Amino acid sequence: MLVICEECAKKYNIDENRIKGDRARFSCLECGHIIVVEKPHPDPDTEAAAEDRTAEELVAADATAPGESSRSGSAADEDRKRASARAGAKGRGVPIGTYLLVALAIGFLTITGVMAYLYLQYIPELMNRQVDLRTTDIAISFSGSVKQPLLVRNYLLVNKEAERTSRLPGVAYAAVVNKRGIVVAGFFSDLSRFSPDFARQVKEKGFPQEIVRGNHLAAGAGAGDQVFVLGGQKLHDKAIALADVGGEVHVGIYLSDVDRAIREVLLSPTTFSLLGLVLFSGILTFFLIARSISRPLQELTEVVNRISLGELDLSVEPRGPREVRELAHAFERMQYSIRAALERMRRSR
Repeated sequence: MLVICEECAKKYNIDENRIKGDRARFSCLECGHIIVVEKPHPDPDTEAAAEDRTAEELVAADATAPGESSRSGSAADEDRKRASARAGAKGRGVPIGTYLLVALAIGFLTITGVMAYLYLQYIPELMNRQVDLRTTDIAISFSGSVKQPLLVRNYLLVNKEAERTSRLPGVAYAAVVNKRGIVVAGFFSDLSRFSPDFARQVKEKGFPQEIVRGNHLAAGAGAGDQVFVLGGQKLHDKAIALADVGGEVHVGIYLSDVDRAIREVLLSPTTFSLLGLVLFSGILTFFLIARSISRPLQELTEVVNRISLGELDLSVEPRGPREVRELAHAFERMQYSIRAALERMRRSR
């Protein structure tokens, strides 16, 4: 027989066969409260009648506290209907799966944004450094190849070297300027990549002077860099001074090729594959977490709803994470307490 202390709710399992007489008294070990236990006297007629009553009727009949008048049957029926409707209806609020889905979306967008920021922040700078190094190497090599022809005024060889340099991959133009600022050799690799007006101007007037003026070296300067847009193309111009000869050489590199390469990398199948892998991992994690939390909570809610409707003998099985298991244990203890209280009230009548 289960006995619960009315002061501290500590439970005791009493063997009713060891009670001598009609009742027994003992002190609670936790709070010292005196507990009076009456030995039950089985009544066959009463037990048969109690078995015929439903658990819902027992809850309604025993819910009346001592000293209070019993409510009418119609009011009790109405309360039972309302309790049943509340137990069967879904609770308001946002499901836990929605919170997890929002967290997944925020995490995915954050990771994608950070990756894009880092890529756009550092990759173009690294690419521009590589472009500058390559342009410098080409310009230095070009200046070394035209020094001797300029000394002997072999302009035919100077033009051949300028044309050869302009045809290197990624090079937009190559030009040689003498010490008086006159372009003695200037070639574009492919004028079709520029606007039609600019291409026509080059064919009619020769190599454009704005390139030389835009990146003209000051006295004593050994090299200079300038980025500008010319004929619809973004170019990086590298100027190298011709020591002992006078003048300078100019080499232009297409920066639009660098921008296109960055876009191709960002929109490459590899990038999309990585993003897809991150998204798939997030979705898989979402379903695993939602399954491990939502399903035990749904099962526990269903059991508690049935208990609230009078099925007090249902067993509560703790499942899921630790917090959900602790909640299930708490409901199980509450179920035992309700059953014990109903048993005491039934015996005291």
